[in-house]
Amino acid sequence: MYVESHSITNRAIERERIYIRHRVTEWQDNWPFHTHDGFEIYFFHEGQAHFIINREIYVLSPGDMLLFRGDVLHRPNPSRDVPYIRSYMNFSADYVREMVGADWHRQLMRLFANPNGLLVHWDEEEAAEIERVFREMLREQQEKAAGYEWMLQSMAAQLLIRILRKTERSGSLPAAVAPTRKERIVREILAYLDEHYRSPVSLDMLEAHAHLNKYYICHCFKEVTGMSIRQYILRRRINEAKKLLWLTDEPVEALSERLGFGYPMHFSRMFKLMTGVSPRQYRQQARAAGKVPDSGREVSR
Repeated sequence: MYVESHSITNRAIERERIYIRHRVTEWQDNWPFHTHDGFEIYFFHEGQAHFIINREIYVLSPGDMLLFRGDVLHRPNPSRDVPYIRSYMNFSADYVREMVGADWHRQLMRLFANPNGLLVHWDEEEAAEIERVFREMLREQQEKAAGYEWMLQSMAAQLLIRILRKTERSGSLPAAVAPTRKERIVREILAYLDEHYRSPVSLDMLEAHAHLNKYYICHCFKEVTGMSIRQYILRRRINEAKKLLWLTDEPVEALSERLGFGYPMHFSRMFKLMTGVSPRQYRQQARAAGKVPDSGREVSR
């Protein structure tokens, strides 16, 4: 089973506060739901893919851009039949604030307010300019010429302002439309699981909720998200456990019951399998880091 948090992204953000990739083509045999530090701007160049952010399903087209917080569960589910090419940028909450100031920073962070992400589409000419920005930012980060840190911050701030202007011109952007029946079903199931993942959830319960055959529900969920309902519930519970371990003093035994694991031993075993450390070790490491995971605000401890 894959670890849920992206350690490469987290280390890069901790080291430089920004992590940039341009026209990535690498393929994985498994694309797990995951979380990471900071915020993400994801730009889709080529391919066929769904992208799931929290309870939303995006059906991607070239020129689509997604903005979301790293602390929400997300994953791409690309087709193997065509190349999957994307660029993305991850950055910490304070990275842009230094350049634009507190007032503008608050405005720009509104782009990441929706827990289900924000979709922005760029036409062909605009997309070429966005790609140029990613390419130039990566070059600055790799070459590290004099003043590259300020160049990077300036380019990141300009990109965010450009996105903000685009959304303001477009008005209130609609949620992504799921054009197929299967995608509509999975969106409904994701919303149900988001409300009930802390309680025991059976296939019979999902069948009664959706008024569909439970095996058909499982088939749709696997096809659209790339993982089983059981795997999704487990990752959703572990992600919530990470936040509660970080932000509360609630005993591990109480968290186990609160999140639907039942036995503390089972909770600890699953947590370590997915994060690499025990719940208690994770709490200690998180407290030592001194910040709320991916929320954009620092805390004193």
